Amino acid sequence: MPIRVPRRSSSLLKALVLTALIAGPAAAQETPGITDDAVRIGISGPLTGPVAAIGAIADGVRTKIDAMNAAGGVKMGDGKTRKIELIVEDDGLDPQRTLTNVRKLVEREEVFAVLATAGTPNNQAIGRYITQRGVPNLFMYSGVHELAGPEWEIGLVPSFTTEAAVFAHYLIEAKPEAKIALLYLNTETGQTFQKALEDAISISSIKIVAAQPVTSADPTVETQLSTLKASGADTLVVITGPKQGAEAVRFAAESGWKPTTLVSNIAASVASLKPAGLENARGVITSQYLKQVNAAAPEDDAGVKRYIADRDAAKAKFAIDDALGQVGYATGDALVKVLESMKAPTRESMMEIARNLQGVELDLLLSGITLHTKSGEDVYPIESLQLFQFDGSAYKPLGQMMSFEGKTPSH
Repeated sequence: MPIRVPRRSSSLLKALVLTALIAGPAAAQETPGITDDAVRIGISGPLTGPVAAIGAIADGVRTKIDAMNAAGGVKMGDGKTRKIELIVEDDGLDPQRTLTNVRKLVEREEVFAVLATAGTPNNQAIGRYITQRGVPNLFMYSGVHELAGPEWEIGLVPSFTTEAAVFAHYLIEAKPEAKIALLYLNTETGQTFQKALEDAISISSIKIVAAQPVTSADPTVETQLSTLKASGADTLVVITGPKQGAEAVRFAAESGWKPTTLVSNIAASVASLKPAGLENARGVITSQYLKQVNAAAPEDDAGVKRYIADRDAAKAKFAIDDALGQVGYATGDALVKVLESMKAPTRESMMEIARNLQGVELDLLLSGITLHTKSGEDVYPIESLQLFQFDGSAYKPLGQMMSFEGKTPSH
């Protein structure tokens, strides 16, 4: 039976249709989370729980955004200046909570994009959803870049395959007969790193003689470390979160093992090493792409000065030498650079810019490192790393910076 519309309702309907036609197609295609004077960005990260240290990333992002908002906002490529509204949700690094948070951020808070999503399993968990909704997952905090939503996600930090290649290059030059014990996260993070390390040392006499997995929920990793020590390895490679990295460093020093120790940059900041005892951490080698603010950073470095001033103004919770807080600050800086280049206030424009970065400088990137990507060819913004060695109080450069620009090993 046909539905009949009463005359008055019909008139109202005609008026609504006419209003829509006058407003034009732009109104129908309006992107959620952005207006003429604001853009809304969401973060889901571990603010509590066993890996709450990673929550410093969100605080670092907030530090940069607070500074930009205090200065009036970001002048975007369409000529309009917008302030950034940041909404942060705690997920405890639980992938299911991350998905729940992102759904809330997109559907209830109507964010324009999510930023700095921490953890490889967490980014995997939201990949299908962000693809279905067409929401950018911008500059995720994962060294695994090829995940579940390739059209709508991009990382920032170097790939774990790059870090593994840099570690292997160092050992081949400095310790060509090394026997490696590997302590790794039992997720795609650790598995990717392990495979990349195996590939990189395959041309040498270096061997992985023992490998022990851990999870972020393990209360202690002493059993795994005891097994690794018993293997007779003379080199310890650690790819874990900060708490377990510190435990590994302390165990290696206090158990009488004292192997050459290489720790992934996710667990190697001075702030992360303090629970191990800084004297125990003497000699630890890590890779880095950010300036060492606590070390011999030049006093006249404009980027470092801005970081310190912004951190003080924001009353940030993270220590000035916390590399995770610095990563967050750099992520916020990268977000600003993308917004400044967007000539259209759309999610598609954001991803187009992020996938075609050319020589973008950030305040805290080491001299000589800039962001480069190329749509369809290069998804890795940072592909250069510098090794550093801890001297008991600060990190000092070790050798020359290594670049894998355009040559990052695939996963």
